[in-house]
Amino acid sequence: MTRVDVISNERVLDDRHHLHEFQDFWRERPVALVFLPQFGSAFALEQAKELTARHDEIAALGADVVLIGIGTSIQGFTFRQRAASRTPVMVTEDHTLYRTMGLATRRRLLDPYRLGRGIVRVLGKGVYPYQRTGDPARLGGIFVVDRGGRAVTWEYRQKHVADVIPGDRVVDALRAVAAAHEPDRLSAR
Repeated sequence: MTRVDVISNERVLDDRHHLHEFQDFWRERPVALVFLPQFGSAFALEQAKELTARHDEIAALGADVVLIGIGTSIQGFTFRQRAASRTPVMVTEDHTLYRTMGLATRRRLLDPYRLGRGIVRVLGKGVYPYQRTGDPARLGGIFVVDRGGRAVTWEYRQKHVADVIPGDRVVDALRAVAAAHEPDRLSAR
C-alpha cells in the first residue's frame, strides 16, 4: 500500500484560495483522496458527480472525500460548480503530488475502444468535457486514508483515461475503515 506520510505536510490550495496541509484532511476522520486526471476531463467530472451523489452516505460514516486536481484555484472553483460538489476541491499547480503518490501518465496511444465506450457513457449521463487543465496524459487515482493518517487502507489507480471508479466501491472502502475505528469513536464520547 501507498504511504501518505510523505505528503502529510504538503500544502495545497482550495478552490477559494485558502492553504491547507494534507494531514488536516485525515486528522479527525477517514478520507478518500481523489486525484483527478484533470479538471477539464469529462471523466473527472463524472467521478466527482458519482461521489457527490453519495455525499450524505459518506458523511453518515464520519468520513470525507477531497477532490484534488492540477490547475489554479479558479479552475478548481469552476470544476466544483460544474460538478455541484459538496466536498472540498484542492488544487496543485504541478505534478509533484501525483508522482509522489505513484500516479502514472499514459505511455501509449489512447485505446480507441475504451475511450469510445467511456465517451458514450459520459455523454449518456449529460457530462461533457470542458477546458483542459494540466497534462492530458495524466491519470488519477483514489486513496482511502484512515483517521490519523496511519495507513492507506484502499487504493485504486486509473488504468486508462475513461476508468471511473464506481462511487459504491469508494463508499465500501470508507465504510470498512470507519467500522474498524467504530470502537474508538464510541469510547471518545
